Formats: sequence, C-alpha cells, structure tokens
Amino acid sequence: MAYEQYDFLDGYSYSERFFLSHPFLWKVQFEYDSDLIANINVAAKKTYGSDESWRAITEPRLFERNGNTLVAREIVVPNENSQFDVAGQQNLGGFLPGYALNKRVDFLSKNVAINFFDTQDDIEHTFFRPWMIALGNDGLLNRRLLCRNLTLRQYNNRMELRKGYVFEEVFPTNVEGYNLTYNDEEFKEKSVTFAFRNYKPLPVTGIGLPFSVLIFTPSRYPAIHACCPEPFITVLE
Repeated sequence: MAYEQYDFLDGYSYSERFFLSHPFLWKVQFEYDSDLIANINVAAKKTYGSDESWRAITEPRLFERNGNTLVAREIVVPNENSQFDVAGQQNLGGFLPGYALNKRVDFLSKNVAINFFDTQDDIEHTFFRPWMIALGNDGLLNRRLLCRNLTLRQYNNRMELRKGYVFEEVFPTNVEGYNLTYNDEEFKEKSVTFAFRNYKPLPVTGIGLPFSVLIFTPSRYPAIHACCPEPFITVLE
C-alpha cells in the first residue's frame, strides 16, 4: 500500500497535467461593434424624449489592457443542466418507468455574472446602467443593442491558454443596486448579470509538457526492487 501511495504522489508531483490551477489567472473581454455606444444612447434617449440624461459616456475598451477588463474582479460561469422526467404508461405492472429528456435549461435561467470595482470612472454608472435603460425601451427587437461576444480566458501556470468560453450576443439583464455609508468598509463592488444566445468553448491545444516522466515503483517492477527498494524517477528529455 505504501508503494501505491508513492505512485500516486509521484504522479501528481511530476506530471504537469495534475498541477492545481490558480483561480486568479483569467481575463474577460467584451467584443462589440463600434456603433454599440451610439445605439445605446439613441435608445436610452427615448426615456424622456429629448432629454439625454441617460447616456453611455464610457465603454469597456477604455477599461481594458491586453484584452483584459481591469475593473472586473470576479466572474461567475453559468452551470450547464437539463431537466429529465419519468416516462412511461400509468400501469407498468411492477416494472420501473423509464426516463426521458424534458428540455435543456435555457440561457435566461443560467447567466454570467461579473463583479466590477467601483472606480472613480464607474463603468456601471457610465455604461451598463444606460445599456439597461436602452434595452428597457427597445427590448431585444433592436439587435444593435447586443454585444457581439463576451470572452473568458483561463490560463495555466505558464500563462498559456488552458480553457475558456465565448458567450455570443450578450446583453445585461440586471444591474445590482448598492448602498452608501459613512462607516468603514472595503472597496465597493457592483454586480452585473448578463444573458446570451449561445456559448462555446475556446479551442485549446492541451498542456505542453517539456519532458516525459517515467515512474518506476516496486509494485510494478519487482526486478528493479531487488537493487532499488525505493521508487525513483527517470526524466526523458
């Protein structure tokens, strides 16, 4: 049993495939047409006629560096689930019923949520809230109010892409409220929830290992055990 434990631990120690991922190696990027801001302002203007109080005066690109929205502190990736029902006749004569797929849960029921830092130039106030107002006026019939893609990238310890998702035709469904206080508090965050039409994984090439590792353990190689009772590692360049 001890040698089996060696084998298990050696596998985790010398195979990069089992290295634990860092939860902070990610970035998120909004990809949208250049006229999205203008379309938001045209639709939001309908709220009070000629009043232009609700205007998008900033955009995610202004908060971005190297494809990363810097003010995004946390993102919630939606779950993937389906609903199944019992299928069969009422009188089964002692037989158990079967199961059948009812539906795949829609994307309005499973959203992407992002927490943004409340910075001096507040992206929630100057972009996402006017965007919600615009959607409240025109709805989804105005396809020009949709963001083309929301891309999430996650990286391994070498900063190589290990997985990610592209969410297509994205739009906000909720801009969270907030409270102000004179008490000491941590820096404020604001959450925005997004729905989407579809999503797909980013293509990845897998983990590029710099070398191959052979693990010899006595339980697998009795002949080696005669001259080397402890497990040892051989590295092949």
